[in-house]
Amino acid sequence: MARQHSWIFLLRMWILVCANGKTPDVLVTCMFSKDCILPCLFEPVGDEIIYWFKQNVLLHTFKQESVFLDQPDKRYTGRTSLSNDTIPFGNVSLRIRKSGPQDRGRYRCLVTSSRETSEHSITVIVKAPIESVNMETTWLSGYEEVKCSARDVYPAPRVTLFTEPPVLPDGLQTDTRKTADKQGLYRVESKIRKLKNQADLTYICLVQSFYGSQIWRTSLQEKEMYSVEGKDFIIPCVAPWILDNFTLTWSFAKEHKSSVIYTYDSITHLGFSVWEERIRLVPPSGQRGNGSLQLHNPMGIEHTGIYTCVLSSFQTQHVVHTRVSIIPRTVGRLPKSSPQRITAAIITGLTVTAVVVCLVIIKCKVSRTRSIKTHEEATEMHPTRDANNEDPSETICLSEETEKSQT
Repeated sequence: MARQHSWIFLLRMWILVCANGKTPDVLVTCMFSKDCILPCLFEPVGDEIIYWFKQNVLLHTFKQESVFLDQPDKRYTGRTSLSNDTIPFGNVSLRIRKSGPQDRGRYRCLVTSSRETSEHSITVIVKAPIESVNMETTWLSGYEEVKCSARDVYPAPRVTLFTEPPVLPDGLQTDTRKTADKQGLYRVESKIRKLKNQADLTYICLVQSFYGSQIWRTSLQEKEMYSVEGKDFIIPCVAPWILDNFTLTWSFAKEHKSSVIYTYDSITHLGFSVWEERIRLVPPSGQRGNGSLQLHNPMGIEHTGIYTCVLSSFQTQHVVHTRVSIIPRTVGRLPKSSPQRITAAIITGLTVTAVVVCLVIIKCKVSRTRSIKTHEEATEMHPTRDANNEDPSETICLSEETEKSQT
């Protein structure tokens, strides 16, 4: 009977406060797996009755006079609580332990007393922020792809993958997938097929949180370079964005072994090189996202490998993988990998071919001239017939043939 009267009283109070006594909604952001406090303050009198609701579900009931604290909804047993020490001072804030996606929604704190009735509305959103974005090249689909991914994020973020300079939309085949685990956290993955014969492209990935409070930028470049042993050269690494405060890391990989060879901090302007005088930053102060590295007097086999540059700033990262081949001096020339060198090779080949063809034609003409001259000389050397010295047998044959023709 007492419980029935309590619910009737609660219903009456609810009707009374529908028109007045409300405070503006408060927005509370709860971080995933962290405790979260939902505020509710009132002017204490001593005879308050407090009700906490989520949507239309009663979570807690507290009566000041009888020091009665109840939690009707068993789903929140052990996860939500009120502090007995702060209630006498007008603080009935609700604590949610290890908040998760199931805790988002609208909450109401209803406080009734002999003096007044007040209602507080709190809207709760739950976030698992973007902690990192990974960008890499894979072959899992049977062809080379650039993949951008983020994991353990809530709600699911938005992902945009594109190139710089831009290419025609038909040339990009983007595949984006979002999957949630048992806890409700999302893993988002976007892939784009790597374009062939476009070595100068920069692949850029933007990951934006659902509420727009975070935007992560990641970019990737892959290059190939050749140089002659002993000749200084620069390995470029320039971010597509201006970076005022960044850290730079250069690593060198050879035969599946990788090691850091250079680090730099643009704030302290301090750099550290494992290869000592062999490498230096260009420009020396690393201007606003330029981490290009100069390699001094490179040795052929020793310095041939993959150089990786990582420029990192707040929610921003630029990665460049450069495959460097140092050609020994004995070779004398670089591989014809660039279009200019390929064109030069084609022109040289055609020139050599034309010269050979010309030589063959000249040789044939000379041979033919000599053959004709030899034939004429041989003809001139043949004996001529003298009518006075003709052989009698030849005269007889000719006479017989003449007579036959006349007959």
